Amino acid sequence: MNESIEDRAVRTERVRLRVERIELRGRHGIHPGERTRGNSFRVDLEIDGDVGRAVATDRLEETIDYARMVQLVRQVNRRQSFCLIESLAGAIAEELLARFPAAERVAVRVAKLTPPGLGRVACTSAEVVKSRT
Repeated sequence: MNESIEDRAVRTERVRLRVERIELRGRHGIHPGERTRGNSFRVDLEIDGDVGRAVATDRLEETIDYARMVQLVRQVNRRQSFCLIESLAGAIAEELLARFPAAERVAVRVAKLTPPGLGRVACTSAEVVKSRT
């Protein structure tokens, strides 16, 4: 018997959303110059979420909107200055979980481009992973 796709029980196990290389200018760091002149940062997001319905329905309302994710990152960056990129990444992760109920696990990587005082280094980075308990 020929089985159609509709006849088979297929389940989406997991959906992982990513936004990579969000570029920011921010006043984060421990050096006074970083707090006054600022520095360049790059943020990567990874979200595992309960958005499997979007795979079948192709509807934006069934998933987490990438534009809203990027907007949230920019808001956190503007709202507060952090000494540590770990703290910036943690604040973004907390806000993502608070704002998007479908998000089950978030990973936020923040890279500080050309960090001062380290010589010829492309970047330093910190990644924070948080999940709902």
